[in-house]
Amino acid sequence: MYGLRDRFYRFMEGRYGMRGLQDGLQVLLYAVYFVLVVINFFARSRIVNGLELLLIAYMLFRILSKNIPARENEGRVITAFFYKTRDAFRFRQANAQEKSRQKAIQKERKKDKEHIYRECPQCGATLRLPRKKGNHGVLCPRCGNKFTVKCGR
Repeated sequence: MYGLRDRFYRFMEGRYGMRGLQDGLQVLLYAVYFVLVVINFFARSRIVNGLELLLIAYMLFRILSKNIPARENEGRVITAFFYKTRDAFRFRQANAQEKSRQKAIQKERKKDKEHIYRECPQCGATLRLPRKKGNHGVLCPRCGNKFTVKCGR
């Protein structure tokens, strides 16, 4: 028994082998294969069956390959693609949350009848000022810029 295992270990020396979850492309190939198996379970298609066999052949090629740097580079490319896709979805989600937060702020400001909100022309800080008729001099607390604000009631 040990002889067969030792022969297998010697055969696999210097080959890419199974990298598990570290190899993004291998994970993607397993996921696609699983989806194809589920589809073929219901569809019973020769085309899907052929795709499954091609996928298995490519996975075996990657496992038995001795060109380790090329296989690692393939895995890195797919992993980078996964991260870019994930970050794009996170960016969209963060943008949506920011937009809803801004809408809530605008709604609160519209309810406030005693104050007006203006931005400092120099630093962009939003200032809450009392609502009084006429022109008023304002000093920005953030940057110290002096400017005038016109307010009509």
